Amino acid sequence: MTRRNLFGISLAAALAAAGCDGTAQTAPEAKPRGVPVRTVTVQQRDLQDEVVLTGTLRPRAQVQVVAEVAARLLQIRRDEGARAAQGEVLAVLDPTDFRLSAERARASLAVGEANQAHARVEKDRADNLLKTGGITDKDRLAAEVNLQVAEAALAQARAEASIANQQLSRTEIKAPFSGRVAKRMVDPGAMLASGTPLFTFVDDSVLEFRASAPSTQYGKVRVGSPVSVTVDSMPGLAVTGRVVRVAPLVDDRSRSFETVVEVPGNSALVGGLFARARIQIGVLPGALVVPPAALVRDGTSQAQTFVIEGGKAERRTVALGVEGADAVQVTSGVKAGDVLVLDPPVALSSGSPVEIQAARK
Repeated sequence: MTRRNLFGISLAAALAAAGCDGTAQTAPEAKPRGVPVRTVTVQQRDLQDEVVLTGTLRPRAQVQVVAEVAARLLQIRRDEGARAAQGEVLAVLDPTDFRLSAERARASLAVGEANQAHARVEKDRADNLLKTGGITDKDRLAAEVNLQVAEAALAQARAEASIANQQLSRTEIKAPFSGRVAKRMVDPGAMLASGTPLFTFVDDSVLEFRASAPSTQYGKVRVGSPVSVTVDSMPGLAVTGRVVRVAPLVDDRSRSFETVVEVPGNSALVGGLFARARIQIGVLPGALVVPPAALVRDGTSQAQTFVIEGGKAERRTVALGVEGADAVQVTSGVKAGDVLVLDPPVALSSGSPVEIQAARK
């Protein structure tokens, strides 16, 4: 290869390298990526003002039915889940010993009545004889004392008969009120002592929902307010009740107060179920509302939110008002139509560029 050819090749290579360097120097810089976010628009609409509580459903009344006398359990008349009217027999204890005691008491009562009748006749006879001088005043006084003793013995016999009959009646275990057997603790044949629990008996014709409400809602919850109660384990089931009691004291530790709601009994509802109650307060017309997920709360009446302007997120402080089930009223800080970041990422800060992934109307 000649020297001229070598010079040509070197010159072409140098020009090519220079062209590549020029291209690299004039390439535009890459635009930084924004934080991916989802958005929601501030709306203006009527907002249902309500207090939402979580708590437990309990029967209006719940008692343990116990054996009032010591005896053997003979029969179960109403088992778990069975309903019984007030006074209906739930179980029967062995009445043999108590029946014999009642018969003995009745016999003693009959003897007492006979002695009292005889003593009264003797007293009347003594009164008549005293008028005619047939007996002395001392004999008449003795007849009167005998009558008093006979009447006292008769009163004692009557009391013993009443006690015996009462003990006999207690061998029949009866429902204290109309309701349902929730639990049975003993089996037939067991020897029971006095006070042994036999059943847990409940009145579930009316259920009570008990929950603690924050002290900030104390001025809203009123006795008689309508309430809608739902149960998480039973989708689609909703019952309507009313507030029947509001505790007149706010707990100084939890800053809450107890609210009691009554709901009518339902075949699908039982005590112990976890439930939610929505106490209807009123309707707030034309409120600016945002979903709770668009707010960063700090436990006060204010919160932080991010408003998107010019492709960037701007942090703003907003004042909160009424809180509904799916929306919160904002009284200042934003206006209708503002686009807010939904579920703000931790990495998001004021002035950060954003990439909108989805919008919710």
